[in-house]
Amino acid sequence: MNEVEFSKGRKPIHKSLTVQAPAKVNLHLEVVRQRHDGYHEIETVFQAISIFDTVVVDLLEKFQGGEPSIAMTVSPTGSVPADETNLCWLAARHFCRELGLSGSLNIHLTKNIPSEAGLGGGSSDAAAVLLACNILFGGKLDESELEKLGRPLGSDVPFFIRGGTAVGRGTGGILTPMPTIRTGIFLIVKPALKLKTATVYANLKMGLTVNSTKANIKVMKSMLARFPQKTWPGFNRLESAVLPQQPALQRLVLQLQELAPVAMLSGSGSAVVAVFPDGEDIVELVSEFKEAGLYVRVVGPHSSGVKVQG
Repeated sequence: MNEVEFSKGRKPIHKSLTVQAPAKVNLHLEVVRQRHDGYHEIETVFQAISIFDTVVVDLLEKFQGGEPSIAMTVSPTGSVPADETNLCWLAARHFCRELGLSGSLNIHLTKNIPSEAGLGGGSSDAAAVLLACNILFGGKLDESELEKLGRPLGSDVPFFIRGGTAVGRGTGGILTPMPTIRTGIFLIVKPALKLKTATVYANLKMGLTVNSTKANIKVMKSMLARFPQKTWPGFNRLESAVLPQQPALQRLVLQLQELAPVAMLSGSGSAVVAVFPDGEDIVELVSEFKEAGLYVRVVGPHSSGVKVQG
């Protein structure tokens, strides 16, 4: 052991990685059944979009054994917790525990994706930390292994390792790639309303019944090359649990469904996604929503998942 590099079992590293963590929308979400353990099995079409959180992970030193030392900061301050309840913090600890590694880590998260919106920001941030830790600690895991590692952290986490366009089954973490969507104007509109995923699913009164498939994934796959179009068969089953309780949100969804070929609640909400063909002029519509004080973003599809910046 080199005593200069490794003092009392601690090896200075001082390496840093910056990772871009995309948001996602659901272009279809069927709740297939509720399991006896309380979780719900779904069939969904995930699509990554170009709204990004930025996650900076610094590995200051490695040491042998014991819990990792994790410090975290968030910008804007207070936008999400900067403690052990944050999925970034949990992802760093999970990575070290599962791989038998340890070290001193600093994490800084810059939030651009609104929380409790159905856009997957927390899961994407966790995936970004897993990717960064894997590289900083030596890069021994491949993409499929990182996906598997991410499943206990959240059902959307594996998708953000892969990104692009994919079908999610089980609780969402069993992925099948789909032809990548590369076209369309994605309008994201969110009122000042936060919805907790667990509460939304609790309000979905389906017991242990099994839903018959209303949208054919094979049909969707063939339609992706021409996406978006009015005949898109996707829908969001969770709207039945959310919209009757939120009339303003229901009006927003109905308005966008009148205007766009594809429009629905994203995940458990409260963000709504509407997809317009390339070249469509939605400037006035965007101005209308902004003047009403809503969160509005106009973005494109993102063809991958979390990525190291630079």
